[in-house]
Amino acid sequence: MVLLVSLAAILAASWVVPRPARAGWRRAWVAEIWHYTMLLRDRGLKNRYIRARLWHHSAGALRDAWRIRVNAPGTRRVRAAMRTSAFSLGMIAFCLTAIVVFSRGLAITRSMIAPRYPDARRLVLISESGVLLGQRHAVAPSLLEYWKANNTTLAGLAGYQWDYRGDAWVTPEFFGVLGVRPRRFLLRRIVDWRAADNQRYFGILGRLKPGITPAAAQTELRDLAARYRSYQKPSPFQEAEVMPLLPRIRQPLAGYSFVCALTVGLLLAGAAIGIRADRRRSGRIRTRYWTYYCAKSVALPLALTLVIWEFTRATSITLTGGTTFVAEPIFVWLVILNFGGIVWWCLADQRARCRACLRILQYPVRIGSLGAVLFDHAGTELVCCQGHGSLYVPAVSSDYVQRGGWTGLDLSGAPDAPSEPVRR
Repeated sequence: MVLLVSLAAILAASWVVPRPARAGWRRAWVAEIWHYTMLLRDRGLKNRYIRARLWHHSAGALRDAWRIRVNAPGTRRVRAAMRTSAFSLGMIAFCLTAIVVFSRGLAITRSMIAPRYPDARRLVLISESGVLLGQRHAVAPSLLEYWKANNTTLAGLAGYQWDYRGDAWVTPEFFGVLGVRPRRFLLRRIVDWRAADNQRYFGILGRLKPGITPAAAQTELRDLAARYRSYQKPSPFQEAEVMPLLPRIRQPLAGYSFVCALTVGLLLAGAAIGIRADRRRSGRIRTRYWTYYCAKSVALPLALTLVIWEFTRATSITLTGGTTFVAEPIFVWLVILNFGGIVWWCLADQRARCRACLRILQYPVRIGSLGAVLFDHAGTELVCCQGHGSLYVPAVSSDYVQRGGWTGLDLSGAPDAPSEPVRR
């Protein structure tokens, strides 16, 4: 039975091998497995040992098939293309295009930048504060009706509620207060709008009268809430909170844009330092080299920011206008770590590329001795396959160890490089 399974595995692995060598590879491995099985059985070994050795040979056949595929001429050309800067920029452009397509044209980003609400600066979100600092609670329908009948600072008040499926329940005045029947509200996609039906609590949407500030409306609503609860002295808890709608939905836009801009600024500052060093050493700038660095330094943080806005819950807003758990500081720290990973990759990728053709350097060779203190320091050298130069990376960074750097070997055909070998 194990022999049949091994033969089936070899048959499946043969489809990985390129077509010209497939039949011969399959015959060789089938003969090898058959001969090895008969040899083990003739020796009188236990079946458990025979099964283990056959599994080992089957795994070897899979590795051999993959090795042949990787070393095939067509695969080598693909791998060579993947080492170019054009491939990296193409993949980044593909990711940006996919983000735009699958997010329906950056729907959430557009909603944050330019919400389609008439006179959106007068819209406010109203809730009640809780016992804990920053805690917000929805409002009871009876208090909502009392506010509607007695307030003088709001042109309209409406209640709303939703669930995780995208269904929303609103009071009859909701669309009149909002001014439009949107597909998204508070950055949440609404599948079906329904009339409110015996909801116990509501998030409140209000529209200020012209010339009225949110602070004035908040003071009046707090007084009305105190009167509704049959006491005049304001309570430290369960007080009305009025929050402008427009700044609230733009809060994720501002926060993550700042982190993105900071990351791009750090990377471009590194480019400025490198360009200045180029000019000081050789009197000219490697234009292609630094253009590629600046392009990925801008595109990668932008792609990560768009993913955060469009495909994570970082832009989720609760019923009362608060933040969800994933938008709390712990998620912000995770985002900062991701941006830090982008900075590390951009610098590491740039250092490992040829200064002339921007291909990834290959064939690392370890030189020197790790125990050497004064001479023969340990390090690694990588070379460009096009013969443009080599990069020396010391194993230990210290004042008395030879500094790493780029050594130009044959730069006569490079447009941005000097014509003579230069140690950098």
